Amino acid sequence: MPQGPGKWVGANPVLPGGGTWKTWALSSGSEFRPGPPPAYDSPQIADELQELRALQAVRTPANNNSALFWEYGAGGARLYVYWNEILQRKVLEYRLADNPPRAASAFLLPNMAIYEAFVACWDAKYAYWFIRPDQLDQSVTPLFAAPSHPSYPSAHSCFSQSVSVAMAHLFPRDEGRFYALAEQASESRVYAGIHFRSDVQVGRDLGWAVGQRVIERAQSDGAQ
Repeated sequence: MPQGPGKWVGANPVLPGGGTWKTWALSSGSEFRPGPPPAYDSPQIADELQELRALQAVRTPANNNSALFWEYGAGGARLYVYWNEILQRKVLEYRLADNPPRAASAFLLPNMAIYEAFVACWDAKYAYWFIRPDQLDQSVTPLFAAPSHPSYPSAHSCFSQSVSVAMAHLFPRDEGRFYALAEQASESRVYAGIHFRSDVQVGRDLGWAVGQRVIERAQSDGAQ
């Protein structure tokens, strides 16, 4: 673990080698690696800390509910379950059972998008080891403890944006709903006080790029 100002501090970081795992759509986990986060002592991070303190001062039931849902209802290992529950319903609603190859593709692409987004996100996290908001400023009190890995970029933002791109491609009538869910997941991490605004924005951009690459890979494999 690198030491010094602005670096994540903690014990037992989660899967620090995850960014090196094999990918199928991406050439490697680093293909879309974003540039470095803002400097920990920059005016931008100061403004983002102020946003977190302001949200903390006026926490609302709606914001708290969103933060808690995306942490415990659709976070961690539940993230796969949550999106696959939606996926199963959409396969039936769109009558993909009438087209078995298309149904198989539908079950593959969103899960591939989540996996590839994980590898890309973890590559960036452990390239930069950026500090969490409450580690940088102890006046920031998260709604719950942050996961044990660096802050930049936001994992929820990477995963949710990537899978929503794949879902929108497969089920275009519901595109707006999927993108709204991805936005909710991202914003929830700011409401919770565990991510800077820049973590979320860059995570969504990374997830979008990964999701698009997964679709491109699917379109080039000869399947309909």
